[in-house]
Amino acid sequence: MPMTKVTATVEVNASLDDVWAFASDWRHWDSWWDGVSGFRPTTEVTRGDGTRYAYRAWIAGLTLNLETEIHDFVEKVGWRGVVTKGPPHRTQWLFEGKGATTRLTYTLEYSLPVPVIGPLLDSLFMRPGWQHRLETSLRNLKRHFEVRPERARMEGS
Repeated sequence: MPMTKVTATVEVNASLDDVWAFASDWRHWDSWWDGVSGFRPTTEVTRGDGTRYAYRAWIAGLTLNLETEIHDFVEKVGWRGVVTKGPPHRTQWLFEGKGATTRLTYTLEYSLPVPVIGPLLDSLFMRPGWQHRLETSLRNLKRHFEVRPERARMEGS
């Protein structure tokens, strides 16, 4: 079954160390990922290759219980996530430090296992919905870093 690929990128005005420390920690994902919640590890390993996370996602009006396993984890570079429970999908997180900023690129690949009308449903609803959700999530991450300093300046004055 062909996979649909959706990618979103954000430039965050924070160092790679800071963005990586926050964004790679599953305990923070509920605070900035749009449409997903309830992240919890399902293995004793909670970071790196072999880690599995269970979570809930709202997709096209449905609540799904999913589990993803982490592969190819490289500190301050990124990882891939491969579904172990739920509809077929995989993700990739790539972090790039650029001086005082960090670029995060998130890619989602999925297949919609609906015969005949699947491609139409995907192009009309799923792909635009996922694109919006990914962009919103990455904006939330950016806001986490860029609103904090502003708040600190306001509270300090």
